[in-house]
Amino acid sequence: MRRLWRPALDRLTPYEAGPSLEALRAQLGLAEVTRLSANENPLGPSPRAVEAVRAEAARAHLYPDGGGTALRLALATSLGVTADAVILGNGADELLGLIAWAALEAGDEAVIPHPAFEPYWTVVTLAGATPVASPLVDYRTDLEDMARRVTPRTKVVILCSPHNPTGTIIHAGAFRRFAERLGSDPPLLVLDEAYRDFVDDPESADGITLLAEHRTLIVLRTFSKISGLAGLRVGYAVARPETVAMLNRVRAPYNVNRLAQVAAVAALEDREHRERTRRLVIEERRFLSGELRRLGLAVVPSEANFVLVHAGAAAAALRDALLKEGILVRDGGAVGFPGHLRITVGTRETNARLVKVVERTAPSP
Repeated sequence: MRRLWRPALDRLTPYEAGPSLEALRAQLGLAEVTRLSANENPLGPSPRAVEAVRAEAARAHLYPDGGGTALRLALATSLGVTADAVILGNGADELLGLIAWAALEAGDEAVIPHPAFEPYWTVVTLAGATPVASPLVDYRTDLEDMARRVTPRTKVVILCSPHNPTGTIIHAGAFRRFAERLGSDPPLLVLDEAYRDFVDDPESADGITLLAEHRTLIVLRTFSKISGLAGLRVGYAVARPETVAMLNRVRAPYNVNRLAQVAAVAALEDREHRERTRRLVIEERRFLSGELRRLGLAVVPSEANFVLVHAGAAAAALRDALLKEGILVRDGGAVGFPGHLRITVGTRETNARLVKVVERTAPSP
């Protein structure tokens, strides 16, 4: 019998995004559901981005700029790099796919922290390469272990800081020591910084400043979090121009749509919105973490816009109690941490509501 589908698909589990907010409202019989499971911006999109989309909507029949020229130039100016060091993606997820398409083939390996963002495994597997798992230690990336797993077959090493789903970070000194261990002929080193904008630790690695030191480094960032443009799907990678040139060979010509491009340019110019979001997340992250610890739950120290909470046997009951009150959080088992909940940082009103539900439901400390 003719085999129609690639064997690699048998090793993949489809990503479960969960039901839509509309479906949840109907299912629960609630007028409103607050989603704290997807790490979305609690303040919504940049108002300037909304206006830019409104103004551009009448030109939706036109193909977008295939090279994303205006956005790449704006990013280059903001980051202090050249425009040919920037490539745009339909979310950072697509950029992971471009890296896999351009670099990986059968027999190659990719070293990945585990657990981590699920698409890392997906793109490596679909490329026919082998994902090599490096277990986290105390919720942190074990750079020593990752270095030991690098072999002549290693084509890509993937790091994320802040890590998803733990929120922990890699310090700059540790990153430099790790990169040095890769030697004079290193694999591609992908540093996913989707949550970089919420870091409050001055010792954290900053991929953009490290680019000059590491020729195979590719830094991934996104407008989904700090700018609130998750629904428009626009991310970007920054790397040496010769690396970007190779990625452009496998990029679709119109991969980032017209509305997303103008919205991202406007959001980049809206420093006030980004700063308001950053201040709120850092302040509320501290509040939420403190309140959950007060109630006897273990909270992983986070530098992202979410916290990973160890609730043990009470995790399912807490998740269900929150859902009944219209607050959706992420089941830790779905992201590699059974007995945990991953909770997006919300506004003070939302966080206080969540704490009250936990207080009623969680076992006494």
